[in-house]
Amino acid sequence: MTQIPSHFQLDFNPIANPEAIVVAGSARFTVFTSRLIRLEYDENGRFQDAASQPFWYRNQPVPPFEQEVVNGRLTLTTEHLQLRYQIGKPFSAKSLQITLKDSGTVWHFGDKNPNNLRGTYRTLDGVSGSTPLEQGLLSRSGWALVDDSRTLIFNQDGWLEPRPNPDALDLYFFGYGQAYNDCLRDYFALTGPVPLLPRWALGNWWSRYWEYTEAELTQLMRDFRAHDIPLSVCIVDIDWHLAGWTGYTWHRDRFPDPPAFIRWLHEQGLKTALNLHPADGVGPHEAQYQAMAERLGVAADGEFIPFDIANPDFANAYFELLHHPYEADGVDFWWMDWQQGELSSMPGLDPLWWLNHLHFYDIA
Repeated sequence: MTQIPSHFQLDFNPIANPEAIVVAGSARFTVFTSRLIRLEYDENGRFQDAASQPFWYRNQPVPPFEQEVVNGRLTLTTEHLQLRYQIGKPFSAKSLQITLKDSGTVWHFGDKNPNNLRGTYRTLDGVSGSTPLEQGLLSRSGWALVDDSRTLIFNQDGWLEPRPNPDALDLYFFGYGQAYNDCLRDYFALTGPVPLLPRWALGNWWSRYWEYTEAELTQLMRDFRAHDIPLSVCIVDIDWHLAGWTGYTWHRDRFPDPPAFIRWLHEQGLKTALNLHPADGVGPHEAQYQAMAERLGVAADGEFIPFDIANPDFANAYFELLHHPYEADGVDFWWMDWQQGELSSMPGLDPLWWLNHLHFYDIA
């Protein structure tokens, strides 16, 4: 079995305090705060305790709440919410409602949220003009619903895998009214804190899609300094490597001495990153091709080695052979550019999400 590196085996705490959990037939409710409740439904009662892609820390302090069952109807009451569920029924507008006590707003399962203030977007590649954003946590309606049913879960080895019960519902109800700061605080309690950006990341970056040579880029950095224009980062775009979208071999005609070039950038107080488009895999022209083929047990027959970041064997080789040597030369971080697509060898896994996750914990 593939050994997952220890830095990818994160210290999750995904199992909620049993005192926060109420099971009612095929439904399970977990009260995280007076305004945040997890809503699960599986007709066979197979509820999910593993960490999912977004939710890693479900073991939270238990807030005060009351529960009662009258005529087969469960009522859960917190300081700010009242949940009502008809036991034995699948979730529907008739069987599941939550009232925001401060405003009197009633949410019914399946309700649309037209006043949602929206969130982010997977990638801006190909966007020209306005584009519809995804649903966010904050809403003028006073509530938001996060559907976690289709995300993947982490196994005991720290790797993602599909859920065993893909037809189950796994929802998180945020009933915060306009207490937006509280909503974000409690969301991050379950998902993990966001690290502060390093100071240098807030400075000016230079990045241009241009076939620079080492001499040209070095002179450009000198020109910025001569004109008193401060920079903190110098990005080297796609032409750092040999021709093609995907590449891992320095173009020596343009950059004859990469370690010396990176060392010079650092001496100027600049961080640097190299551009990545990993979707094409590893071609036979790459310096690392033979080593990758040997590591993965495939023939070095002149065919591209397919990109398969969902496979831990490939992922280990991807980092250890393609990236770590350049990091040892001084590359500070990587610019994950587009073209990965949304499909991978693992059903439901967006390769861009997984690449960002793995690169973050690998370079840390």
